[in-house]
Amino acid sequence: MSEFFDCEVLSIQQLSPTVRHFRLCYPMSSTFQAGQFVMLDLPIEADFSTRSYSIASEPNSEGIIELCIVLKEDGAGTRYIFDSIKTGDKLKVSEPQGKFVIADEEKGLVMICTGTGVAPFRSMIRDLVTKHGSLPHPVYLIFGNRFKQDILYAAEWKALMETDSNFHFIPVLSRDTDWEGARGYVHAFYMPVALENKEYHYYLCGWTSMVREAKNKLKELGYSRKQLKFELYD
Repeated sequence: MSEFFDCEVLSIQQLSPTVRHFRLCYPMSSTFQAGQFVMLDLPIEADFSTRSYSIASEPNSEGIIELCIVLKEDGAGTRYIFDSIKTGDKLKVSEPQGKFVIADEEKGLVMICTGTGVAPFRSMIRDLVTKHGSLPHPVYLIFGNRFKQDILYAAEWKALMETDSNFHFIPVLSRDTDWEGARGYVHAFYMPVALENKEYHYYLCGWTSMVREAKNKLKELGYSRKQLKFELYD
């Protein structure tokens, strides 16, 4: 049984029309591993009162965690969070959980995500930079969305690309007709990297259909289970 903590909401930021970024006071901020998640125990009428969200910030000694939450119109959990929670309120937050963490920092990494599946990758990337001063090996972040307004933390990724030559950010949009960057789906954009760098490790997070297809494609190329880690977001 998980232990829950009463955590104050320090700030709320609207990242996109349907996504909000929450900063919480959290007593275990220095002990979680980048990529882990927490559960919120919410006062809602549903079969289950808990909802899981990846931590979007790196481990720190300031007593802070950040969560990136998308509104689901038919979801009792996010509907409550968006309609009822404001700065200064408290949420019941579990101890950190999960094994979706970087297994080998000595390898190049390809992170493939959609939507709020970017949250654990933000934690991982920021943690690597904090530990090493810069990324110690190439890191590709291939981020699929529908429209430009959906690209979460876009300014952060752009700034990191400008200062760290090991960071490669490829946003891919499927429905934005005005977008001049990569268009379509993420698969076409990790395949060139996968064909040239067979020693890299791949981390997949996001919509089930994307994760399943990417996992199958990489296995067909000969990638081992040890090189593939994934987490589903729908």
